[in-house]
Amino acid sequence: MIYHQVYTIMDWGPAVTKLILDLEKKLPALPIDAASFAVSVKRFDPRNTEAALIDEGSRKIKIIFVSDAQGNKTDSGTHITLELACGPADSLGSPMNSYKARNAWIDCHYRIVQKKRVADISDLIADKPGKTHKPQLEKFNFSGKIKYHDREYGEVPLTYADYIPPGAHEGSKLPLIIWLHGLGEGGTDASLPVSANKACHFASPEIQAYFGGEAYVLAPQAPTFWMDMVNLDPRDAGNETLNASKYTRALKNLFDHYIAANPGIDRQRIYIGGCSNGGFMTQVLIMAYPELFAAAFPVCSTAIDSRITHKQLLSIRHLPIWFVNAASDPVVPAPKNSLGTYDRLVKLEAPQVYYSYPRNIYDKSGLYTKKDGSPYVYPGHCSWIYVYNNWLTQYIHGKEISLMEWLASQRKK
Repeated sequence: MIYHQVYTIMDWGPAVTKLILDLEKKLPALPIDAASFAVSVKRFDPRNTEAALIDEGSRKIKIIFVSDAQGNKTDSGTHITLELACGPADSLGSPMNSYKARNAWIDCHYRIVQKKRVADISDLIADKPGKTHKPQLEKFNFSGKIKYHDREYGEVPLTYADYIPPGAHEGSKLPLIIWLHGLGEGGTDASLPVSANKACHFASPEIQAYFGGEAYVLAPQAPTFWMDMVNLDPRDAGNETLNASKYTRALKNLFDHYIAANPGIDRQRIYIGGCSNGGFMTQVLIMAYPELFAAAFPVCSTAIDSRITHKQLLSIRHLPIWFVNAASDPVVPAPKNSLGTYDRLVKLEAPQVYYSYPRNIYDKSGLYTKKDGSPYVYPGHCSWIYVYNNWLTQYIHGKEISLMEWLASQRKK
């Protein structure tokens, strides 16, 4: 029998949250015991030719209900949905894997075995994958491609994902949010920059509401990684004599083309942010093209402060910037990176520069806890989780304001 899957993009990345069975007979919305079925999974990453099977095991069923073909609960229907438990420490639930520092969708083979009779249905086994539903991603376009001939690096191709709000038209004048991914999301699958962590949330009703309910979202993808400098040790990326990655001009070309192709974008409200490698690229771009952006929000940026010149800082002194970096980040130590840059901008009396410096990154939703009942703590590098959920605030002019609320209020003067 065929089963269908639902992927949900969580704070930590994608999870298989539902399995859907087509019974081909109509059932009323009767109560179904979660113990009626057992679910097991094997996860394979075909990129690893030596050990393609990553792990295997059983997954816990939270609830079972009669549903439609997409897994939505209904009063009656021909489908039942098994909603599965998942969490940030549960690797079995993830349809994505990191291999050699690169994320990719992987093969998850499920087997669903019926243990108890449901109505007049018994002995059901489902082990053939059918459709995969990704409701948060359906509003995005993943076919964006552009090539740029760089005077120094030759042909530079970029892929990108984008979201165009329903109300966009030539005279709409809506803001544009640009998001730059981290190291693991490079490649040619444009779904990765908005799926490997919850960057797709920029197109959610919750975040869009801060921008009047309608904002474009553009998520470019590097074929390699944003700190790629060609013939340069990655540890030296950002050197002040170069101060740009091989993708700097190619990204500017993409922005110019995208804005021209979407005249509904308000050129006075273009915002740019990114995490880790993407935070580095955010800083590189605002120093190279400060006139393009209304505000920036670099998150756990890998840009080393000592490699940023005084002249470069002066170029962004008047640009509204909100830095984010956790104190517990083991990958990007804030004092060496953005905290040092922030301090220098403060000394330059930058009028709108802010810094969020949470001690740890823990779950604030109340959904995920450690064994002792305290909130689940994520690795310190994952400060982007606070950004996607808009959990960061500052007191500005005597009023507490969230990052997204602040970002939406910025406009080029």
